[in-house]
Amino acid sequence: MLFAQIPELLQQYRQQLGGAADELTVIVRNFDEDSRRSGYDRSGALGVMAKNPERLVRDQAQRMTEYVRRLDRLNEQQSALADGVTPAAILAVAVDYDKPIMAQAWSAYAPALPTTLTGIIFAIIGWCLPYAGFLVLGAVAGSRLRAAFLYLNSCSRSSPRAAAG
Repeated sequence: MLFAQIPELLQQYRQQLGGAADELTVIVRNFDEDSRRSGYDRSGALGVMAKNPERLVRDQAQRMTEYVRRLDRLNEQQSALADGVTPAAILAVAVDYDKPIMAQAWSAYAPALPTTLTGIIFAIIGWCLPYAGFLVLGAVAGSRLRAAFLYLNSCSRSSPRAAAG
C-alpha cells in the first residue's frame, strides 16, 4: 500500500509546487519591471546590487538570485508533472524535489485507499515487488541447494565406503 500512496503525495506536491511557482513568478516579474525602469536588465541590476557598499542591498541581490534559480527549478518540475504522475515525473521529483514544498505536501498529505487507476497500479507494483524479490532469491538459493545436494549425492555414490557398504 505504500507504493499506492506515491501518486497521492505527488498530487499534493504538484499543488504546492504550483502555488510556490506562481508566487515566485510575481516576485521575479516585479524585480524585472523595477530593473527595467532603472535602465537595467535582470543580470545588470543584480550585478549593480551585488557591488553596492550597503550590505542590505548585496543581501537582496543574493536573495533575488536564489529566487530566480528556485523559480527555474520549480518550472522544470511543473513541466515534468504536466502530464500527471508518470514514472518520468516521479524520477524528476525524486532526484530534485524542493524541500520546503515537499515538507508542506507531506504535512497536507493524508493516506488514502487508491481510487485512481494510477494509484491501483502503484499498489499492485508495491505488492508484487517484494514477492518478485523473494522468488528471485528463492530461485538463486534453490539452485545452489540443488547443486549442493546433487554434488553430495554423487560423492556418496562414488565413494569407496558406498561401494563396500
